[in-house]
Amino acid sequence: MVPKIVLAFGVFAIISILPAAFADSISVDIGESTYDIEYTADGVEIKSASADMDFMSLIFSVEVSDSEGQLEFNFDRDFFDAKLGSEDDGFFVIADGDELSFEETKDDSHRSIVLTIDPGTEEIEIVGSQIAGVSYLIEKAESDAKALIEAEEQAIAVAEAEEAEVVSILEESCGEGTILEDGICVLESPPVQSIPINPTPLLYGIFGAMGIGLAVVLILWGIGKRSNKEIPTDSN
Repeated sequence: MVPKIVLAFGVFAIISILPAAFADSISVDIGESTYDIEYTADGVEIKSASADMDFMSLIFSVEVSDSEGQLEFNFDRDFFDAKLGSEDDGFFVIADGDELSFEETKDDSHRSIVLTIDPGTEEIEIVGSQIAGVSYLIEKAESDAKALIEAEEQAIAVAEAEEAEVVSILEESCGEGTILEDGICVLESPPVQSIPINPTPLLYGIFGAMGIGLAVVLILWGIGKRSNKEIPTDSN
């Protein structure tokens, strides 16, 4: 009986001395929502978690309390995933700026990765392609489209400015009395001016013609009247 008690006590002591692995979760704020990330830690403590939506990555501040730490993350695919189109892509893990290898298991709803962390490591970053329904590929496509539109608008503005500068130079090169039309200096047409008409000579002419006509009529009338007189006959 005593040996069994001693053996049980020894096993308990050994378990107590070994660093315990424990399951836990840590929350991360994304926009106005908070998400919980499940993990299991052994010899390492996660102090904080954040999300970088520009790189679609999760960043964990850690402290390794043993000669070697181990972390296992269990990601819900609806929250955090790595995909290329409809196909699974690999996560990219960085420890203090250096790439870190890992082991992965996955099913249709979750992906789990196991990391072995060296002492002194302070930060773990896991890069995927989508977080909380936001996809890197969609964001990149929208960003590229916006950049393309801005580049086109800028190119148009530059072209218009250059064209205006060329027109200004050509206009300055045209000599006096010429203007720029269709990129060529041509003679400037003088404005059409209306010539004032003096009606007095015209009226004088009309009245003069009327006077002459009236005089001719009177003369002809007089001649006609004289020719109509009877010539007296000689009584002898």
